[in-house]
Amino acid sequence: MPAKRCRDPGRGVLKYWCTMAPPPPRRTSQDTAASDPRRLLRQQESLREVIESISCQLELRPLLTRIVHHACELLDAHDGTIGLFDEERNVIRTEAAFRMPPGEIGAEMPPGVGLAGEVLLRRGPVLLERYDKLRSMTLPEYADHAVIGLPISWHGRLIGFFGVGARPPRRFDPRDVEILTLFARHAAIAIENARQYQRESQRTERLALIARIGRVIAAGLDLDSLLQNAVDVIHDLLGYPNIAIGLVEAPATETLRIRAVGGHYRKPIAGDPPLYVAGGIMGAAVGEGRPILVNDVESDPRYLPAPGVQGIRAVLAIPITLGNRVLGVLDVESGGRFTVEDSESLQIIADHLAVAITNARLFENAGRLAALEERQRLARDLHDSITQLVFSASLLSQSIAPAWRRDPVEGERLAERVVELTRASLVEMRGLLHELRPAESEAGEAAARGALSSIELLERDGLATTLRAGARSATGHLALNLDLERYRPQSLKLEASLYRMFQEALHNVLKHARATSVKIELASEDHRVVLSVADDGVGFDPERLSNGGGPKPNLGLRHMRERAEALGGTLTVRSVPGRGTTILAVVPAAGAGT
Repeated sequence: MPAKRCRDPGRGVLKYWCTMAPPPPRRTSQDTAASDPRRLLRQQESLREVIESISCQLELRPLLTRIVHHACELLDAHDGTIGLFDEERNVIRTEAAFRMPPGEIGAEMPPGVGLAGEVLLRRGPVLLERYDKLRSMTLPEYADHAVIGLPISWHGRLIGFFGVGARPPRRFDPRDVEILTLFARHAAIAIENARQYQRESQRTERLALIARIGRVIAAGLDLDSLLQNAVDVIHDLLGYPNIAIGLVEAPATETLRIRAVGGHYRKPIAGDPPLYVAGGIMGAAVGEGRPILVNDVESDPRYLPAPGVQGIRAVLAIPITLGNRVLGVLDVESGGRFTVEDSESLQIIADHLAVAITNARLFENAGRLAALEERQRLARDLHDSITQLVFSASLLSQSIAPAWRRDPVEGERLAERVVELTRASLVEMRGLLHELRPAESEAGEAAARGALSSIELLERDGLATTLRAGARSATGHLALNLDLERYRPQSLKLEASLYRMFQEALHNVLKHARATSVKIELASEDHRVVLSVADDGVGFDPERLSNGGGPKPNLGLRHMRERAEALGGTLTVRSVPGRGTTILAVVPAAGAGT
């Protein structure tokens, strides 16, 4: 007989009943009196343990496994599963299981297939006396089990499935459905919390990737070694199974020579003779000059599968560009889906690689000295701008998980700040790249980007305004004292160097000083400009540091001194252990616009 709907008079909730078998015997008042107190205590205890699990466990699979385990114990069920809804593919994918056959984790159920598929089709609860009454049964060995299947929803949106089964003579009733509904609500909370935590963890991993790629670039390797190290870092930190970097061999063509591979690509692709790729998704990225993201390669005729590589579902190809010229493509493949966040993170890496590739070719084509000078300039700019932002984001990201456990609102605030710093890093990186681009293309591209780098802000607002905004944004918990009133505008070149020195000095305060306050002074006096950054931190011995007695050379101080000397000025470091540090830069003044 077909299923029919009936309304629970106590709750007004629609239930799905299957009338192919006789209903279970009605409980007497004596049975209820004897069983309800014990069952209520068990229910309260199980729910308490579930809530405690949600508050202390953020890894999704073990958390959902504990929830389904508690639900099965409370309902006297033999087995159970929790699945997550893949909206794009319209399937339920099993994420956690209790007493289910091997291989159940990861199984996918489309609408109408199995208990999960039936819930997905109906978008409502399913209550059956026998599992084999489903329209499509996937586990024949459980044919005589009674089953309950429920949707897991969050703010009216389907996010998963909760199902349990019981051996005969156990049969489920509407009260069991109500109890499982409570567990489903807690499962929804667990899924959303874990997904948010996972997103923040992924952001942290991407920040770590950006920092490691920066170190790879700064290591000064030859081009092939640099590209291979970059591929290895991406594979190690983000876990993409297939990675390749191809460089354009001839201008105005879409033919790429694969120069570095990682993951499963190592066996079929690596080695001699060199592999060339013409066309395909990588070629499309070169031709269109933009990222190409394909989450279903079987439906895209451009996809060219590598020999011996299987199980690929998605491809993301990021062009490596400098100015209007495409230097190559960073290509990654995966058995899962790519997101916009994946594309944005790899775009940052591609931007870094563009600088690295350009530097390596400068070294090869223009001689060691010219290339070394260019790389040092870029290294200073990267160190003085991007590194500070990434370091601040890294510090905040380390506190997200404990803050989230204490207070989700505080965790969300920290996560939003990490996002802001990450975006600022991207803007700064693109600003540095635009310094290498043809002047005629900068205006249009800057407008297209929307956000402005620090150099563009200097050009628009001047040093005092940009410095004030940067100081307030970066100092956070520090007491800030600004004295900028005596400053008069200077040339953009001089202001840019002063701003980089200010960034590095403030970065050192945040990273090393353990200070409670910082004072920043900027003044124009007697045909010179004076910049001072003073803190009340732990201080150090400048003589010991300059004589090599410190733990390692201070790259930031060296960069600040080089910038000051390049302007014909001086940099002085005044510090006493336990009494704070003052960085004083004095440079000749230059008229604005000169």
